[in-house]
Amino acid sequence: MSVGVDPMDWRRVLELANSGEVSLHPEIGKGLDKICDDYLDRLDAILQMADRVKIIDGFGPFPSGQALQEKFTGKAAGSEQSLDAVLMQHIDAVKIAKEVVAKAIANFVELDRSRADQLTGLDAQP
Repeated sequence: MSVGVDPMDWRRVLELANSGEVSLHPEIGKGLDKICDDYLDRLDAILQMADRVKIIDGFGPFPSGQALQEKFTGKAAGSEQSLDAVLMQHIDAVKIAKEVVAKAIANFVELDRSRADQLTGLDAQP
């Protein structure tokens, strides 16, 4: 079971963008790359902070304390549902989303240029 965001969803959208099925007007997409970069910076800072909780101890020598240590350490790192894994899913998704936006804008610009060329060709005919 995946927790958080599934980067595969964005990969499917990227495939659509790469095939030319997704386009985005540059004015609408303007600034989205900076928003993605800012969000990636924040996620990276959180990931670095999460490094501090990879090993959680101090629950004492009793079996219950050891069980708590294992449980909380597993929540921080090392499993599919741990904090570091979920943060990496978000980082991957944002990176792919940024690619989608760039490709969708490029698709729009190319389609606009192509249509303009077609119209210019119509004007040149007698």
